[in-house]
Amino acid sequence: MTGDDPKKEIALAEYKEVLTQFRKLTDIRFKLLTYLPLGTVAGAVLTNEMVKQPAIPAFAFVVTLCIATYNKRNDQHYDELVSRAAELERELQIEHASFSDRPKPWLKYGPVPVEHRWPIGLIYAAAASLWAYLCTAALLQTAYTAVLFKNHPRLMWVQLAAPAVVLACWQGLHFMENARSKRQREVVTSLMGQLVGSRVVVTMASQPRELVESIAAQRILGVGTVKAERRVYYHWQGYEQKRDSRAASALLSAVIDLPARWIEDVWSGRR
Repeated sequence: MTGDDPKKEIALAEYKEVLTQFRKLTDIRFKLLTYLPLGTVAGAVLTNEMVKQPAIPAFAFVVTLCIATYNKRNDQHYDELVSRAAELERELQIEHASFSDRPKPWLKYGPVPVEHRWPIGLIYAAAASLWAYLCTAALLQTAYTAVLFKNHPRLMWVQLAAPAVVLACWQGLHFMENARSKRQREVVTSLMGQLVGSRVVVTMASQPRELVESIAAQRILGVGTVKAERRVYYHWQGYEQKRDSRAASALLSAVIDLPARWIEDVWSGRR
């Protein structure tokens, strides 16, 4: 057995575990996409109390938002599993592999790209819009019953505006997500430049302090000065021994809680 065999065995074992987790996340996603629309329509059609009790659609609206948030977090894990599987395939030297050669979403119908994310997001937005519509209808019906308002046709625009507001918010959140992702990549690139981009040799006493200040200054990373200082100084020795991109990405990963593989990919431009 050569010296590389144990490493390959470990990589292969991890690769199998990554595939297992990938399948589980995919299964969860399809179950959510199956049950949420069906449950939403069934609840809206079969429950007559919807038009009398605003609390019911309001509760369903909040639950839909929570499930959508949960799914968005699963998307982050999903992307990391795909990237990690691709990295392991490269290490194992698997040619034409499933993840390292994963095709980009190349198909478009006019300006509309054929991909996973926006249709899934639209399903959640549509479900939330329906609950917002029913909640507003229930509130208006309660107001009519209490004779707070007369049954004026203009008030129907309030009912129709509720789902429109939800869809507009969904689109706004999409833009915010893209902007945050872009900003995060810029910050990580800058921090990696501090560690491996400069050819100037600095002392251990000054460089960690500079890195701590740079990390704490970036609010998008969500790491305060105390936490950044504690983590940088704890992991600094491992980086100091090599001072290469792999060591730098490992250091940043330990400090800002983002995957070292992703940090190195951003820095190198590999993906």
